Amino acid sequence: MADRYYWGKPRDVIKWYLRGMLHLSAASKQRYIEKTGAEPGNLPRLLKLLGELDKLFDTVDTDIIALLCLRYVELLSIPDTAELTGLSTSQVSTRTAKVMKKAKDIIAKS
Repeated sequence: MADRYYWGKPRDVIKWYLRGMLHLSAASKQRYIEKTGAEPGNLPRLLKLLGELDKLFDTVDTDIIALLCLRYVELLSIPDTAELTGLSTSQVSTRTAKVMKKAKDIIAKS
């Protein structure tokens, strides 16, 4: 019997959730820049990451990205995330550091 998912496959759900969060952040920064005339700051890098999100998902395990989303999007501390997931604090740190490094490599190439 095939696996069925209510919202879609976990990998796709996480990718679209992260894409949506990055898009909202970029749109908010763009409106602020247009309104105030501020410098673009990290907006070009954020847009680059948004454009390269598929590449990031191809090179990083979905569970690690889900953990990163839990940690950073929900703004939880490492101990809070460890408690919620049952992982040790060092496992949370190591796994989120891996995906952040990949994301930083993509941004650095922009």
